Amino acid sequence: MSGRPPVGVLRGGPPGWLAAAPALLVAALFCGYPVAVMVANSFGVGQAPADTGPTLDHYLNAFASSAVRGALIASVIVAGGSVLLTLGIAIPVVLRLARDNRAGRGTVLADALLTLPIALPGIIIGFFAIVLTGRTGLLGLAWDGFSGLAYTLPGLLVAYIYFAIPRVLGPLRGAAETLDPGLADSARTLGASRIRVFCTITLPLLLPAAIEVGGTAMAVALGGYGTVATLSEGVRLLPLNVVNELTTGYRLASSSALAVLLACLSVLALVAGRVLSRTVRKGFLS
Repeated sequence: MSGRPPVGVLRGGPPGWLAAAPALLVAALFCGYPVAVMVANSFGVGQAPADTGPTLDHYLNAFASSAVRGALIASVIVAGGSVLLTLGIAIPVVLRLARDNRAGRGTVLADALLTLPIALPGIIIGFFAIVLTGRTGLLGLAWDGFSGLAYTLPGLLVAYIYFAIPRVLGPLRGAAETLDPGLADSARTLGASRIRVFCTITLPLLLPAAIEVGGTAMAVALGGYGTVATLSEGVRLLPLNVVNELTTGYRLASSSALAVLLACLSVLALVAGRVLSRTVRKGFLS
């Protein structure tokens, strides 16, 4: 007897979209409507007295501003660079954690330490950077070269690596758990070195997941505000410009235009990560 439910049950049941209705309603209220208002404000069609749109002036002024262009470039460098470095750190870690988990060795302590930053506000992570590499930080007292590093582009990269680690490790570890260890073991028994096994088997299998996770982590890092707000002496990132336009003179339209640009960058990182991941996966399967 077939396990399929009777046709009458299928026809008489509620439509499939009904189950998704609550989530769609929440998304419309807390995402769709605010985004529409933000986009309208960016064209000068808001309720502020200075809004006389529709106009593209706020976008043109943003691209014409050297400060905004510098903040945009710095945001891409910090977000992209920190995620790339984090992936280089995370891939060996997740492979080892997956191996230990299959062997029955506990990884609770390592998991707790590595995922701790996800529970910390960005301001706290910035404070940690100051304590370590500020002008009177621990590492700065040991060597002058570290003094004030927290307020430079390399210092921001280090802080954002700490910010990105749990956002990369969690999803990437799930992908590492699904890898078949028998493939690597077979290659090792045939005489392949560990490095060759990693480069020709393990990394290609893990690479699509790493690319997708990297895109998501970059999107999150682009919008991070607390860390750079704590360390913003010399380097400006785009989230600071968004807040600055809003808090100094309540330039709502200019702030909204910068927020739209930042949102587009984040969406682009997400889409690029997923498209590139699928392309790489199809290339390996073909």
